[in-house]
Amino acid sequence: MSSRRLSLALRAYPREVRDRDGAHLLELAADLAEHHGATREALGLLRGGLAERRRHGRVRRVAVAVGAAVLLTITALTWTATAQSGRVEEDLFSCAGQCAEVEAQVASRVADGWTCTELGLPGAVGWRCTRD
Repeated sequence: MSSRRLSLALRAYPREVRDRDGAHLLELAADLAEHHGATREALGLLRGGLAERRRHGRVRRVAVAVGAAVLLTITALTWTATAQSGRVEEDLFSCAGQCAEVEAQVASRVADGWTCTELGLPGAVGWRCTRD
């Protein structure tokens, strides 16, 4: 019965955590239940699982906020470039990891007379190339 109670309490953890660490958490809780009681350990699993869910929620909110900030930055840059003069061509490039192809495209723009500036994007590399 105590094993079933612990297994039910383990469901408070997010699926990713259960898949990765569930067996270890259940084994540890069962060992501790021998000394402290299954009810106490089940409550500990519930408390830990809820705390982990709250933490995962913050991570998602931060990721959404960073994505929104990048989108707003690119939008502002585009609007600023078009507001400066009547006709401005603009290309935006970004990559994460292997960037050889994108770097070649940026180098081609520079060779054609474009002005390219590197953007500080979180977790990626980006360039803004403009031509008046």
